[in-house]
Order: sequence, then structure tokens, then C-alpha cells
Amino acid sequence: MTQIARSAVFIGFEALCRANGLDPLSLLPRCALDPEVLQRRDLYVPYARFGQALALAAERSGNPLFGLHLSRLHDYLIFGPFGLLLAQAESFPEVLRLTRNYVHLHAQGIELATLEQGDALEMRYSLTLREHIDTRQLLELGLGVVHRSLGSLFGDAWRPRRLEIRHEARAPLPHYEAFFGCEVRFGQARNAFITDRALVNHRPLAQAAPLRSHLLAEFAGQADIAEDPVAQLCYVLQSILTTGEASLPVAARLLGQHPRVLQKTLQARGVSFRTLLDRVRYQEACQQLRQSGQSITELALHLGYGDETAFSRAFRRWSGVSPQAWRQRANAGPINPSRCARP
Repeated sequence: MTQIARSAVFIGFEALCRANGLDPLSLLPRCALDPEVLQRRDLYVPYARFGQALALAAERSGNPLFGLHLSRLHDYLIFGPFGLLLAQAESFPEVLRLTRNYVHLHAQGIELATLEQGDALEMRYSLTLREHIDTRQLLELGLGVVHRSLGSLFGDAWRPRRLEIRHEARAPLPHYEAFFGCEVRFGQARNAFITDRALVNHRPLAQAAPLRSHLLAEFAGQADIAEDPVAQLCYVLQSILTTGEASLPVAARLLGQHPRVLQKTLQARGVSFRTLLDRVRYQEACQQLRQSGQSITELALHLGYGDETAFSRAFRRWSGVSPQAWRQRANAGPINPSRCARP
């Protein structure tokens, strides 16, 4: 099975290519990638092809730090659903749990593990792709994003003592040490940050301001939700469905509200949280049944259900038919859009 990544991995790629004298529109097809990935964040692309594009850009531009430079344009909020959850994490262990559970929603093949040794914490970053490609640029991009994300979440508490990287340096060592702010060793047995064990006891910095800025930027591009709190909640729910954590407390925190305040807002508009969650799930289910080939079991998990039975029962309640029957009808001819508007 091909390992995939959200096209959000291309954020900043076009600007960085042009800054390095490259034309990304001609470069991407050489890696079997459609330039449309530069315009949208919600497409899925083979992760190995993205790695090939990074390697080709580094080679063609003569910039061995291309991947590292791209990481300057990324932070945890590009991670989509799981990035939104990171923004409301309350501890370092929770950040790790969310990353281990959901990083595959952003890009597949990445693993993060920790090992405590005395007063030190070793944070290992591994990248395993089935395709045999040059992953050095991709790996340096990933290490850079981890470094920037932890810096955003923990501030000065994130001060790595050392970074160990398996491959050999592609550029003078001072460039790497200036970026990471610590000693960097190449040709090591693993890819790992070595930092203070005390980090595990630190709470993440409040992310309300950057999160709100991020959401407002998303809302601004969609006139129908910019001033509508119900539409904003639906947007957040749709964003985090795949994590299985689409609950009232989580959604309220992401919107910067107390759960009771959000409930009162919904009541004033004559809707409930459960009704909106069902509506979002139904709309997403209709779209996936029509456009994707994933199995009903996979779709159930995608929508945050524990099993296929629970999803099928809910879908029949919404539509009057089973998911399989709805898909067959959709494939046979056009479906009235109003039938997907709400359960």
C-alpha cells in the first residue's frame, strides 16, 4: 500500500523553489505530481513522491539545506486535524500521545519515540518508506518541523542539548547548529534529539492566540462561516472527525470557548451539539461514499465510530438506507444534494 501525505506538506514549497531559482510547476511533474498540490491542503499524495520533489529541488538549486529551509515555513498547525488537537494539549505526555496516534493523518511512515536516561530525554524520529528513495531532505524537513513545533508549544523549555542524525552532513555544520541551537552530530546510529528529562513535567504554552489566528484565517476564506458560530463549529468538527475526539469539550477549546458557553450559543440557535455532529458525519459519509473507494469499515473509523455496526445503524437512521445501498444508488445516478444536507 502506498504511504500518503496531506498536500499541506507543500506549504511554502512554491515560494522556496522560486527563491532558489526554480520553477515548481515544471519540477513537480518530473516526480509524477500535479501542480494542483500547491493550491490545496486537503489532497493526498504519495509521500515518497514528495520526498523525491524535495531531493530534486535541492539538487537542481544547489541548495543542500532545501528541506531544512522549508521547515522554517511549517509549524504544528499545518498538521490539520491532529495539529488542532496539539493546540489544546495539556502536557508533554499528551503531546506525545496525540503525535503517536494521529501523525499518520498528516503523513504516513513517521514515528516518534522517547527514552528516558537519567536526567536526559532522548526523542527519536524515524522515517520508514517502502519506496527506495533519497530521504535525506525529507528527514531534515521532519526534524526541523519537530524542532519548530516543540519550540512553539513549550517555548524556552524546549532546549535540546544535542541532535544526532544518521546520514552525513550535506552542508557545513555551523548551518545546522545555528538552526537547531545545539550541537549536531552526523553519521550516528539514530535520528534523535537529546534534551532535559524535565521537559516531561512542563505544560505547553497557551496556544489560544495562534490557534485563533489560524482558525480566523481559515474562516476568512469562506464567507459562509466567517460570522456564523454554528458554521464555525461544523468546520472544526469536520476537521477533527478522523481523530475520534470530536467532543464538545475539545471543540469548545479549539474555538476558545467554555463548553457551557458554546452549548448556550447552540441552544439560542435551536440546535444541539449532537445534532451538528451527526450532520457533519452524515455529510462527510455521503461525500466519501460517492467519491472514495474505501470500505464501510474504513469509513466508520474515518468518521470516529468504533466499528462498522455503529456507523451503519446511524447512517440508516439518517438516510433510511444502509451505507452500501446509498453508495449503489449514488453510483447508478445523481443524488439530490438536499438528501445529504442534514440527517
